[in-house]
Amino acid sequence: MSIKLPPPPAVYTPSYEAQRNRLIELYSSTVYEKGQDVGVYQPAKLVVSDASFITTDTHTPDRGSLSWNTADQTLDLGMEYGVVQQIGEEIYARVQNNTGVTIPNGTVVGFTGAAPDSALSVSPYLADGSQNSLYILGVMTHDLPDTGQKGYCTTWGFVRGLNTSAFSLGDLLYASPTVAGGFTNVKPTAPNNVIPLAAVLKVGTTDGIIFVRPTIEQQKYYGEFTKTDTQTPAVANTAYALTFTTTELAKGVSRGTPTSRIIIANAGLYNFALSIQMTSTNSSQKAVRVWLRKNGTTDIPNSARIASINLNNGYLVVTINEVISMLAGDYMEIMFASDDVNISISTVAATAFAPAAPAALLAVTQTEQ
Repeated sequence: MSIKLPPPPAVYTPSYEAQRNRLIELYSSTVYEKGQDVGVYQPAKLVVSDASFITTDTHTPDRGSLSWNTADQTLDLGMEYGVVQQIGEEIYARVQNNTGVTIPNGTVVGFTGAAPDSALSVSPYLADGSQNSLYILGVMTHDLPDTGQKGYCTTWGFVRGLNTSAFSLGDLLYASPTVAGGFTNVKPTAPNNVIPLAAVLKVGTTDGIIFVRPTIEQQKYYGEFTKTDTQTPAVANTAYALTFTTTELAKGVSRGTPTSRIIIANAGLYNFALSIQMTSTNSSQKAVRVWLRKNGTTDIPNSARIASINLNNGYLVVTINEVISMLAGDYMEIMFASDDVNISISTVAATAFAPAAPAALLAVTQTEQ
């Protein structure tokens, strides 16, 4: 361990003299010690049990040295790239840049892989939903060249020397869904990632300051699908899978092939909320069953709903709401059967005063990981 004395004060300072004398004493008493067996002198181990720092000193430490920070009331540690870490008040991750361009100070970065010698490979993070929220890491605390060099990313603490003129004092900043590596003070909405990252402590064009504290939540997935055509059972008392024609919005949930399959990309607990609109083509009594089937073979217990209709050209809506555990790659289908073929799952076109009524609407939302 080496401790570098700060420059001497202009006037006599007892604390500085005490610190200097203590270091000289330690050095002189431990440079050499007598070898017990071979009769030669060997370097001794230096054990520092106590070290004092001048708390009025304000100089910036060189790389590998320490000094007292009078503003933050802690030790400053000089590091590479001119980085000065306030010990106990800032936490860094050791990162590497392999993007092909310099990553500037103040850039929001995410984890992209492992680099040699225990470092994280990073790149500017874009919160547009294309990357999982769990890959966010923090904010670069200096310019990091594109040469594969390693540097420092702040995961908790201050980042200084930024342009924060677009924000106001105290603004909460999120990872930007439109500018890779950027911030926004407007909370994003799905399908974008919502990742609170920092707060603005000083507004300035070159001397702005933020405090980084990423709040990372497990990302949840969803999908909404509609059926805008008509489907009729060809044979009575026979199960048919309902096909969907349109994906209204989705992330991590998709229509498969055939389009009756609603595929789950990420394991978790999912809520399936379904409404089906059916119509009868005569006035005879008909019973229609609707239920959920998982992976083409497993009917979900107690998921069936039974509806009766005898209204000629009338409409009936059946709903299902079930919470089901799904593994990655599982798929769900909506099954239906009728004891009479004179019935159809039907869409009603829009009118001058109301939008269209789809034959079926399925909303899938993840409720737990």
